Amino acid sequence: MDWNTIEQQILADDHNKWDWKTSGDKLQVLETGALALANGHGEPAHYALSDHATSQLCQRLEIPVPHYRRLPGEMKATVDNYDLSRLSGKSYLLRGKSDWIRAFLSADYVAYDNKQIAETVQSLLGNGAITIKNFVLEETNLYLKLVSEEIVDRSADLKAGIMIGNSEVGLGSVSVEPFVFRKPCTNDLIVADEKSFRHAHLHFTAHEFSSRMAEGISHVFEVASSIVDAFLETHEEPIPNPLETIRKLAEERQMSQKFRDQVVSGYLAEPEQTRFGVINAFTRAAQGLAPIQRIEMERFAGTLLGAGL
Repeated sequence: MDWNTIEQQILADDHNKWDWKTSGDKLQVLETGALALANGHGEPAHYALSDHATSQLCQRLEIPVPHYRRLPGEMKATVDNYDLSRLSGKSYLLRGKSDWIRAFLSADYVAYDNKQIAETVQSLLGNGAITIKNFVLEETNLYLKLVSEEIVDRSADLKAGIMIGNSEVGLGSVSVEPFVFRKPCTNDLIVADEKSFRHAHLHFTAHEFSSRMAEGISHVFEVASSIVDAFLETHEEPIPNPLETIRKLAEERQMSQKFRDQVVSGYLAEPEQTRFGVINAFTRAAQGLAPIQRIEMERFAGTLLGAGL
């Protein structure tokens, strides 16, 4: 994976994307579920809404999502159109691709597109001692994992890394999260929450945005370096019954039986009666998940660095 490959994937994904700001009185929901958008060019164009955009439409109109999804098409259209007319003075940002709407956002939302994020990160880190470990580009999220070739513990084959995240459709801020890469089994341990950098979709100039990203990346790499040390220390913390601990953690998180079995298999592949052994079992099992689910499981594993077991 290199920067050129990332650029090409983003360009391909951007094909036929569009944005449109409009007010509620220019919108009408049809009984088919499609949204008719009066764009000033003759007959209204009809667009299907993604599941995510449908949820956002409900949130904007203050309609309970589970209740809305149970309604027949005719009733959905009646409820939507009543509220759109009631809120006709409000403006919205519709983010679309071809003939479907992928996000239904407030007009105040400031979009930081994936292309802008990737270009900013490349300009800041493209010439550094950095390896691109992984790149995930899906309908709702982008994640880019970068590993430092300088912040390493060679004896344990651990490297510090950062994960850049973005959502073009309002599912989260621009984020930079620290993680630890364990080379022998290609595991990642992501530590989120207060140790991460998050930048809301608010307006900044290109220079201000680049400056804030640079500060965030620098800080998170420092955090990732300290996490390498913390992860090594987990070898020294005994866990008397790791398999029972794994079972308890999996039950608390309501993980599927299939995944629980994979975590147990991950532990048995490298059995160690320590906190390290438990954490490593989850990160090892996470490799078999789809990209977004894997990241969520790696974040969960990150919480086990300091959690009571």
